[in-house]
Amino acid sequence: MILDAIDAVDWSALPNPTPWPGDEPARVADALRRLTVSTTANETGSAAAALEGSGFTCGHAAMVFPAAYRATAILLDLVEHGRRPRIKAVALSLVFDALCFSPLAGHNRVDTPYGTDVPLCCAIARQIRSRAGVLLAYGIHGKHLLAQAALHWRLAVEEAESQPDGSTTALATLEGVPFATPAEAEVHTAASGDTGAILRVESLTADASGAACVQLADVRGVLPSGSVLYDAECGRREH
Repeated sequence: MILDAIDAVDWSALPNPTPWPGDEPARVADALRRLTVSTTANETGSAAAALEGSGFTCGHAAMVFPAAYRATAILLDLVEHGRRPRIKAVALSLVFDALCFSPLAGHNRVDTPYGTDVPLCCAIARQIRSRAGVLLAYGIHGKHLLAQAALHWRLAVEEAESQPDGSTTALATLEGVPFATPAEAEVHTAASGDTGAILRVESLTADASGAACVQLADVRGVLPSGSVLYDAECGRREH
């Protein structure tokens, strides 16, 4: 099943942001296959080292590459279904690095099924949140990864109304933990595909289900339903 998932990705179509030999996304696929089928500690360690020094991450420079978005889903499959505990542990550690490392300038965004030009860290964080049940069952390290992912918040706007004072009140769904305000947010508008406008979240109230009410400033025109807000700092995050 996991090998099929690796083969289903068109790795050659993914960007290779460096001229360095060995950073081709195809090498990521090869290392993922080796990690999946590894049977000894040496084999597992060799596959992990290949990922840390190829087009997945560059460990010594704390850089993450665009291919990490596609690789993260496979590594999370290994956390859940890996054949040996050491494979699960290595996969979890690699996902943590992918989330926390910084991308190269100009390669900090990816296209996803739910939006284009999503900050790489936010796209990886959403994959992590989607496996919350698996990670909670994994123990303290899984919970720590979920806590880090929760910092990369996402607000999906359900409806918004302009106020007489020029502010905007919006009802939204929050993914991640409530964050301190005021905070800058990057707007992704579903209807037009526009990204990059910056507004300010003046206040946020959210309940345990993620239902949120936000007060916004610096909104350009009307904020359409279906727009998504990401932490502006994630959009600026570059190595």
